[in-house]
Amino acid sequence: MSATAVDPTEAQDTPEGKLFEVPRVGVIVDDTDPTVLKLSFSGAIELERTAASDVERYNSLKAGQTVTLTIDARVAGAKTTHRRDSEGDVDAVVQTKSLIVHSIDTN
Repeated sequence: MSATAVDPTEAQDTPEGKLFEVPRVGVIVDDTDPTVLKLSFSGAIELERTAASDVERYNSLKAGQTVTLTIDARVAGAKTTHRRDSEGDVDAVVQTKSLIVHSIDTN
């Protein structure tokens, strides 16, 4: 029995256009049943200083005051996280949808 030496500088034959075989993986649809739902807001509204109603709206806002706002926002996406208890076990499945505010109305 004789051993055949392999020259490391010699190129290996591979099928043209295919580097290696990639197995197909099925996509699993997210069917989580969150125990906590959250909305996360971001964005800023620039008020018009020459518009009396915008200045009045701005001046009426006081620290500690509760206000009712009607907002228009774009849904930016959703994120699912897990909240853990002191033992390290999953305490809650939290799903948060992010909203980017682009206009408001105070009535």
